[in-house]
Amino acid sequence: MLRSYTVNFLRETVVSTDISYGMARILIILIFLLGGGLISSQNTQNGIQVLAGELINTGHMLKMEKQILRLSPSPLQEELAYITGKKVRMLCDVSGDSCTPIRYELDPFETAKVADWTLKKIPRYVTGGHFSFNPQCTPDGKMLFWTALIREGGRSTQKIWAAKRDQYGFWMQGEQLATPLNNRLPSAVISALPGGNELFVFGNFGEEEMLDLLKKEMQFKSQEASREAQNPKDFHFRLGRLETEYRERTEKIQNRAPLYKSYKTETGWSNPNPIHFPSFYNWYRKPENPNQQVFGGSALSSTGRTIVYSAQQKRNYGKLDLYVTFLSDTGTFEEGINLGSTLNTGEEEMAPFLAPDDKTLYFSSSGRKEGISIFVSRRLNENWNQWSEPQELSPNLRGVNFFSIPAVGNWAYVSRDGELYMAAIPPSFQPEPVVVIKGKVVDEEGKPLQASVTYESLIKKKGLGSTVSDPLTGEFSIILPFDENYGFYGEKEGYLPVSRNLNLVGKEKEGLEKTVLLVLPKLKKGNEIVLNNLFFAFRSVDITKESEPELDRLAGLLKKNPRLKVVIEGHTDNVGGDQANKKLSIERAVSVANYLKSKHQLEETRITTKGLGQGVPVADNKTEDGRAQNRRVVFKILED
Repeated sequence: MLRSYTVNFLRETVVSTDISYGMARILIILIFLLGGGLISSQNTQNGIQVLAGELINTGHMLKMEKQILRLSPSPLQEELAYITGKKVRMLCDVSGDSCTPIRYELDPFETAKVADWTLKKIPRYVTGGHFSFNPQCTPDGKMLFWTALIREGGRSTQKIWAAKRDQYGFWMQGEQLATPLNNRLPSAVISALPGGNELFVFGNFGEEEMLDLLKKEMQFKSQEASREAQNPKDFHFRLGRLETEYRERTEKIQNRAPLYKSYKTETGWSNPNPIHFPSFYNWYRKPENPNQQVFGGSALSSTGRTIVYSAQQKRNYGKLDLYVTFLSDTGTFEEGINLGSTLNTGEEEMAPFLAPDDKTLYFSSSGRKEGISIFVSRRLNENWNQWSEPQELSPNLRGVNFFSIPAVGNWAYVSRDGELYMAAIPPSFQPEPVVVIKGKVVDEEGKPLQASVTYESLIKKKGLGSTVSDPLTGEFSIILPFDENYGFYGEKEGYLPVSRNLNLVGKEKEGLEKTVLLVLPKLKKGNEIVLNNLFFAFRSVDITKESEPELDRLAGLLKKNPRLKVVIEGHTDNVGGDQANKKLSIERAVSVANYLKSKHQLEETRITTKGLGQGVPVADNKTEDGRAQNRRVVFKILED
């Protein structure tokens, strides 16, 4: 139900004082509806247009700088009446002197300069008018997930909702996600990984089934004990052991981390899989409901390898403390580390959000100000045990207990009193800039592929994170903080892996977006790839350490496909003599082949080499960029 509101009418029309207010109101409405000279001649083109102006006449008209347009009846009509008198930016289907509203945003607009921490309400058509909280925006700012309180079967429960941005920057109408992400128990999105193709979710998926199976197993074992017991004393002894086993196994199921991962498939979202976090537990219960475990929320880093979570454990300073856990090389999240007394108070620290820079942490606290407010702290070392003194973001955000920031833009997403808002972030409270890689994975014919996209440190020779591309579009996004030399690559079973690199060491820190296209050739005779993450010392045949992840990956491909035979081709630019370049190209090809053969014990007959010098350019040698493309080593399949 819409809240009560006051209607403000245009004051340009002068009404004689002897006409009653009610008659004046009717007269003004009739003037507007019938034209009355107030609708100016059309100067807005027909068709889909983005317009800006003030809503007037109980939301039936849009007053722009040079024109007033009638708003045709639409599903937004009641909502627009509620916000009459407000400035809006609106997507409209214009026809003559009227338009049909499609979507809108309220002033202040996202592109405008506004006061710090100004709150901007997300339209109710997006949330469907439901009590909404916990907004989580994808790092690229293109999708928004939140939790809605829905009445279902005579009770309220929490459901995951989502909306996309359209090409004009408006949020589209939200919708409740289908099963399996939503079931009859509460669900919520904790983090949306870059690209929106993977979700980190809170909920209960499969636990009821596990408890039912355990109960049936225990019933069977108790019947078995009854048959096998030698006497009543023996039976009670066996039954006691079963009761202990049942209690311990039930607690283990109920106390496992309520955190899952799901990824997008061609038909929807996959069944959420529990993260492997065997050491997780949480003791916190509210006095008014001691049987209900209260989890303070969690945040997943953009790499997917670090979780900051809120729980009550044996090292707590207060009721709910912030902890961090890291994903090991075995795929298990390690025992949580308390983030210390700089962050944690004697009350509740909860709803953490780790910014894409992996250093800036936002969280809500009830232990620093009266009531709940949002605070920010920055990590000061690599061990996650030193943090700056938390600062309150703004008194304007008191009462807000959920907070998230995309990697792009200057607005945060918050919730208060069942409504979703955007909040303008001042520069001093923003995380460090990052680079957003927006890419697409396709095959040789340009058809989208769902593939794994992994990024790594070429300096440390260590994997940093991964994502998957959209199965329908092939699109993906990854977030790269500064001060690292990155390699990233797409790979899929039956295809050759393709790599790129980006060195951000010592670069000026500014928010950037880069687009890439990864074309994966099928694993068959004649297909080839350029080894983009292979590096040599200048005019040398010595392979640098940064090249090893690329070459080790190719060695793994050859071992997995023992029938493959390949040729390593070396190419150069046209700087220097033809003979010198040919010699350099063959020697570089041999260096690669020797690395694969010696380090990975691959058979001599499977890898041949060829040096083509400057004879087969793929770009113009007149430019530095062209020459860089021509200096390359190619991995080509001879037999599959």
